[in-house]
Amino acid sequence: MYKLESRTTSACISLVARNACRHTRCFHATSIPKARPAPKPSPKVRAKLGPQPGVIRIKKTPAIEDSLPPLVLLESGRKSGVLRIEPEAALEFLRQYMQSTTKPSGTWEQKLCDEHDVDPGTLSVIGGILRRSQSKAQLILAKKVMLTASALGDKPATLEIVSEALRTGKLDDYTAPLQQLGLLAKKDNDPQALTLLGKVYYVRRSNKEALECFRKATRPPTGSLDFDGAGDALVFEGQILLASNDKDGAKAAFEKAAKELDEPAAYFYLSKLQEPGSSQEQVYLLKAASSGITEAWHNLGALELAKQKGSRTKKSATLADFGMASEWFQVAAADGFGLSMLNLALMCKSVGKIEEGMKWLEKAEENVEVRDQARAIKSQFHNDKVGAI
Repeated sequence: MYKLESRTTSACISLVARNACRHTRCFHATSIPKARPAPKPSPKVRAKLGPQPGVIRIKKTPAIEDSLPPLVLLESGRKSGVLRIEPEAALEFLRQYMQSTTKPSGTWEQKLCDEHDVDPGTLSVIGGILRRSQSKAQLILAKKVMLTASALGDKPATLEIVSEALRTGKLDDYTAPLQQLGLLAKKDNDPQALTLLGKVYYVRRSNKEALECFRKATRPPTGSLDFDGAGDALVFEGQILLASNDKDGAKAAFEKAAKELDEPAAYFYLSKLQEPGSSQEQVYLLKAASSGITEAWHNLGALELAKQKGSRTKKSATLADFGMASEWFQVAAADGFGLSMLNLALMCKSVGKIEEGMKWLEKAEENVEVRDQARAIKSQFHNDKVGAI
C-alpha cells in the first residue's frame, strides 16, 4: 500500500485522505589587382606563424530593426487609445533607445523620454506591445523597456516585473524593481503593492512581515477590500495563520474572502476546515471546483470514492462503476494533477485495464511532485495486492 502525499492533499486509491549571430570582415589586397594568391602554408608553417589575420569574429547581436515591434501592433494600440504617441514616433524612440543602451551614461533614460515626450506609462505600454511580438530580440527589448519604465516610477511595470519574478523564482535578479515596489507599498500604502510585497516576504519565509503587508492592504486605515487582489491578500493571511495553528483567525480570513469577495481559493481552504465527508465540505469544494481549482476537483473525487467504499459490495468491472469519482479524477488529471493520475492508474488496474493504467503512471512520472510515488507503484504494478480497491 502506498501513501501518496502533496502540499494540500494525501491520496491513494486504497486509502484516500482529502486534506491533504556571427559576422565576418575580410581584408583584401587592392594595390596589386592581378596578384596571384599565396600558396596555402603547411601545418608546421602555420604553427610557427601563429594566428593569421583575415577573419575577425564578432559576437552576434540582434539588429535594431529586428527588435522593433510590428507596425500593425503599434497602430492597433494607437487606435484603441492605449498608445499615446504615433506608431512611427514610437519606432523612432525605440531605435534611439537601443542605440543609447550600447553606451549608457547618467540619466539617459529620462533624457531620452523627455526628448520624445514619452512618459513612463507609455513606455510600459510599448513594452507590453513588444511582448506580444514574441521573437527573442523583441522580448529582450521588451524586458529592457519594462525595467526602464519601472525605474522611472511606472507602477504597472513594477508590479508586472515582480509578479513574473515570483512566478519564475528569480526575485534576486530584480533588485531595482523590488526597491520600487517597497516605495509603493511602504511610502504610498498602495494596496496592490502591499499585497505583492507580502507575497515576496511569504516566498522568502518572512511570515511576520508578510502578514503585516496583507493586513495593511485589506484593513483600515491604510487599506480596504476595494482593489484587485484583495481576495488574494486575505487567502495568504489565512494560510499564514493556519500554519501558526490559529485556525479561528485563518477561518475568519477565508470566510471574509469567500463571502465578501467570492474568492475561489478561499472556498477551497474553507473546505479543509470542515468535518471530513460533511455536506459543507462538499459545498465549499464545489464552489472552488466551479472556478477551476484543480485540487478541489481531486478532492471531490476522493469524497465520492470514500462514499463508494462504504457501500460497494462487489468488485468494480469498469471505470464507470466508480461514477463521479472517476469523472472528477479524470478532470483533475487532464489538468496535470499528479495524485489524480495515480488514482486513475490504480482504478484502471482494479478493472483489468493494465495498459491504460501504465499510461497514467507514465504521465505521473513527468510530474515532479508525485514522480517517486509513480515509480514505486509502477515497479509493482503487476502485483495483485497493489492498489486493491
